This record gives sequence, structure tokens and C-alpha cells, in this order.
Amino acid sequence: MNKKDEMFNGFDIDLETANRIAEEYPSLSDSARERMFNMTKEKMNTTNNANEENNSSVHGVEKYSRPVWTKFAGMAAAVALIAGGIGGGNYLLKNMKKTAPAASSSSETEVTSDTPVTTSTVTTAESSTETSIATTTAPVENTTEAPVDNTPTPEETAHKLTDNYWDYECFFDISSRTEADYDDASSLKFSYTMQYDGWTNDTELVYNKNTDERLADKSIDGLKELYYTYFSADYDPFYSVNAEYTHNNELFGPSFTADTLPADGKLDRAYTYIMYEGELYQKTLYNDYIKDNHWSDDQVEISDVTETSFTLKRKFNNTANDMYGEMHGEVTFKIVFDEAADDWRIQQKDVEVDY
Repeated sequence: MNKKDEMFNGFDIDLETANRIAEEYPSLSDSARERMFNMTKEKMNTTNNANEENNSSVHGVEKYSRPVWTKFAGMAAAVALIAGGIGGGNYLLKNMKKTAPAASSSSETEVTSDTPVTTSTVTTAESSTETSIATTTAPVENTTEAPVDNTPTPEETAHKLTDNYWDYECFFDISSRTEADYDDASSLKFSYTMQYDGWTNDTELVYNKNTDERLADKSIDGLKELYYTYFSADYDPFYSVNAEYTHNNELFGPSFTADTLPADGKLDRAYTYIMYEGELYQKTLYNDYIKDNHWSDDQVEISDVTETSFTLKRKFNNTANDMYGEMHGEVTFKIVFDEAADDWRIQQKDVEVDY
């Protein structure tokens, strides 16, 4: 075996293959071989220098090992060029460039910013190197607006509950009345025995069909819905320090038909409202009993204010009528915060009248 055979045996290549490659690729001239050898040597030195620089500048990363086969490929190419038997050195050099490891990109970049910096580590499977990536997070601007306090003042609450008080007083006061006369054809008549601190008095109760257009739902339920927008659940429309009105009067009465009317024509209470044959009837007073009640002015007097209550006073008067002439006086309201309604309501009122 000659030296040429021994040389290719060392690199796991048989003579037949080497001869075939030599035939396919013509030999280079002496000057060409010399240039190729110098280029190969220079390339290998450059690669080694780059690896040494990476080893001295990169810390804390896994060491990269070149595949063993590339060493043999490089040595084979160099020997082939020297021997002049193979003209395909260019082909091997191209493969060496493709398989050579890329220069490490693990470099530290200083980030100068006023925003917070988040550093994350990315490990690539191909090169097994760790790269630090700096990302910035913009500060979040707080745009939350301060809540608006919509809590009404005592003055606002007072006007809301009582400005229209005299409009609705005809529905819910002892002086409740309709525009109908006593002798109206639709009237129903009952009797009732009034009780006053040890003595009694029989009186007649007259009811007429309600025709007031301000009451959209002419029923007991419609009345209650309107009632509870002004008054609390425990408000007594017939409150009296002497209890005489409270004992005898009640606001919402029973419902009757022609077959269920009391046989003796007597009621157990002086109800302000009853239902008859599905229609609303209201206890009737003389048309001129009380007329044109109105507040004397827009002034309100507020005192005893707490978080859940306050006292309100308003002065009133009316135009003269046939029964009482001119009247004026003052109404004192106790206003409370009703938890069930989640709003302010009238809990009690006291009326002082000057005739």
C-alpha cells in the first residue's frame, strides 16, 4: 500500500471512492493548490480565533462543542489540496462554512429608560445559549375619576316631598274630598258610630266615584303606589295627639260588590277609600270644606338635622271659604331616611291652624 492509500484509510474513505472523486474533479495547478491551501489555513485560523474570543468574553453559558466529523472533513480537505489528487476543495470549503458555528450573540445591552425594565431569559435548543432580552413596560396612567356625591341636601329633600303636598293632601288627609256632590247619583251611603273618649256619635258616610284626573290608576293599589312615594311605611295620615282621629279613621278600606255590602249599611271604620264593583270610591266632604291650600312662600325652616332625619316647618294659608273663612297656619314634618325605600320620606306631620 502506498502513502496515498494509507492517507485515505485514516479518514474512513476507500481508494475506489477517492479515485472516482479525482476523476470527476480535475487536478489544480501548483499555484492554484498553494492559494487554496493558504485560504483554508487562514479560514481555520479565523474560526479558532473567534472561538477563543467567545470563550474569554461569554460567561455563564454552556460551552459549544463542534461536531467531531467536521474536524475530519477539514483535515481531509487540507490533505487533498496538498496532495493535489482532488480538485473539489471548493465544494468542501462551502460545506465547512455552512456547518461552522455562528459567532455568539450573547452580549449585554445597557438599557437607559425612565420606564420599568423587565428582563427575560430565552434558551434556544439549537445553540443551548441564553440570551437576555430587555422589554419595557409603559407606566399605567390612573384615569379613575372621583365619585360624584349625589346625596340630596335637606333643603332639596324638603322641596321634593312637600312642594306638591297640598296637591296630594286631598288624597291622603282627613280632609280628603272629591269634586262630587252628596246627592250625586253614584253615591253610596253608610253609617258609622264615632267614638270620642267615652262618648259616641252616629254619623253618615257618603262615598262617590273618584273622578280626579291626577290619579292615573283609580284603585286602592294605585293610591298606595302614590302614597308611598311621599310617606314612610309607618306614617299615620290620621295622627292626633288626642288619638280621636286614629281610632275612627282609616285610609284604605275594603272592596265591595252589590252582594257583599253590609246588610245593616254600617261600616266598622270611617274609611277614606273603598272599592265598589271594581271602581274607586272616595269619602265625600262638602266641596267648600277646604279650598286652595297653598304654602305662603318658598321658605323652608330646617332643624335637628342628623344623617337619617331632620325637622321641617312650612307656613300655609288658603283663600276664604264659606265654612271657616280665611285660614293660615304651619305644618311641622318629621322627615326620615326610609331604608326599605332607600330614600327620604315623611314620617309624621303636625298641623297648627289659625282661624
